[in-house]
Amino acid sequence: MSEVVQGLLRGSIDMHVHSGPEPGRQRRMDALETGRHAYEAEMGGFVLKSHLYPTAALADILSRMYPGLRVHGAVALNAAVGGLNAAAVEAASDLGARMVWMPTYSARSSTRDHQGSIALMDEAGRLTQEVHDVLDVVSSRGMVLASGHVSPTEAIALFQEAGFRGVRGMVATHPTGAATSEELRKMVSLGAYVELTFLACMPSVGRTTPKKMAETIRDLGVASCVVTTDFGQWMNPPPAEGMRMAIAELLNAGLEPDEVSTLVKGNPASLLGSAVQR
Repeated sequence: MSEVVQGLLRGSIDMHVHSGPEPGRQRRMDALETGRHAYEAEMGGFVLKSHLYPTAALADILSRMYPGLRVHGAVALNAAVGGLNAAAVEAASDLGARMVWMPTYSARSSTRDHQGSIALMDEAGRLTQEVHDVLDVVSSRGMVLASGHVSPTEAIALFQEAGFRGVRGMVATHPTGAATSEELRKMVSLGAYVELTFLACMPSVGRTTPKKMAETIRDLGVASCVVTTDFGQWMNPPPAEGMRMAIAELLNAGLEPDEVSTLVKGNPASLLGSAVQR
């Protein structure tokens, strides 16, 4: 079975990876070490995420350093980049970023003190003009849109409008636990992939188990899900090892190798337009 796991790890794409440096947050390793571990594991690539700064320039350097490993840059629309800032998305895209997260730590739904937090909707329940402006950039640049830490209601409205504006790559950011089964199915019906992170199975988080994750995948359909690690925290293994663990645990939970391949290779590659053969 270890050969099957290694075969699935080879060429896999993790769409949610953290590294240092990141102000105010302790990370397991820096971007250089994170890239080296992924390269040595023969992964296809990963998306480098920071809550505080765009990562496209750093991702480009890592891709050049490790031939055959494609590292994708991204931007999260938190207060540090001006929030729902279409100009920041344009600049990130110009540098090669492929993915845009709506607010995460700055999201209204995830902050205790709502003063200064960012909401996607106005008091009338309509998406703000700033959201529309961001979606137009995402659509015109062919970027992948992720919902970040916004509420399920906001995410559904976001995906509906994004689809209307021509956004084709959409990811519901680890929504299980916050969204109901009906809300998850609605997101899928709007064309979004549901992200399931292996971090949710780790002791420090403990929101779910690999068995429950497999059940959710079966319920929503393998074709509508992506599996990521969301690793980078100081207490967890390196993200590349996290991906190996996720693959092994999903197989152990009863998923077939071809299903796991779709979750960690096929669907991410389709979203990013960057299938890498190694």
